[in-house]
Amino acid sequence: MKFSIWYNEQESFFDTLEAYKNNISTVYFAAPESIGPSWRSLHQEDDYEQQIIKLICTCKKYNIWTILTFNATSEWIKTGDKDHMLQLISYIKKLEKIGLKSVSLTNLLYVKFIKKSVPNIQIYSSVNCYLKNVEQALYFKKLWVDILTIDRDINRDLQLIKQIKQRSWLEIQVMLNEWCIKNCPFRNTHFNIIASGVEDNLENQKKWKYNLVERFSCTPILAENKRIIFRMPIIRPEDLGYYDGIANYYKLVTRGLDTKKINQFMQAYTDWYYHGNLLDIIDMSIIDYQNYVPFIDNDKLTDLHYFEDLQTCPGDCDTCTNCDKYF
Repeated sequence: MKFSIWYNEQESFFDTLEAYKNNISTVYFAAPESIGPSWRSLHQEDDYEQQIIKLICTCKKYNIWTILTFNATSEWIKTGDKDHMLQLISYIKKLEKIGLKSVSLTNLLYVKFIKKSVPNIQIYSSVNCYLKNVEQALYFKKLWVDILTIDRDINRDLQLIKQIKQRSWLEIQVMLNEWCIKNCPFRNTHFNIIASGVEDNLENQKKWKYNLVERFSCTPILAENKRIIFRMPIIRPEDLGYYDGIANYYKLVTRGLDTKKINQFMQAYTDWYYHGNLLDIIDMSIIDYQNYVPFIDNDKLTDLHYFEDLQTCPGDCDTCTNCDKYF
């Protein structure tokens, strides 16, 4: 089993490629800011375009595929702009010549234009397309999507994932370790905030004297009821076997993390085992989770048949106390 990881723009990342070259299927990376949004605003160095070339060539040497991501949930005035689309396609063609294999998209308006212009490029639907059922999967297939990234909210519904795969005849990618709570009421709002760059607007934060999103969205929900963390649809290393024959690609959420943390995730998932705090292998970098949730012994979850138990989760942490035993 191999895993997909994010390129973090650190030189040490190339050591990770060397160390885990037999365990990495793909590396996903953002487009340069001059080309288009890629979901989350992260600082890019002046030589970022040269870094991309080095990344693609290095991955090609190790037989690792690369994925150019356009995962923003909003492109504002660029949406449907002809010049923007032609620029995007031109850049994909340029990278394909040196070894780019795939593109991940939230805006599915682009799919047919890219496929007609660069027919050998694989198209992933982004997790931000929120694919949750067979009907959506069949629409995506008609739009010429090649690989479906399912919404992480349905990660534990194995029968539904099987149906999506069998009915669409497309390959499936699952996200393994994103911290977001299941069916979060703020998810669309939060992603649109990120896409617009509002979250990075320090002047806006000064007006409130705090971060509005963290103070009033999903973070306080978790703070009020720590059981909710077990409704985060993460797939632990020990539970990977349940997805054998169902999922084709396994994506580790590592965006914004340093190389040391990426290595920790890779080691746990390649071993199919992690001894320690479950929170250590979840991408919870945006919050200080230790203020809200105590140590969670990952070995204890295995002993208590955590995955099987959560198959019947009623989704109501205010009335159900089943998860208290996991702390």
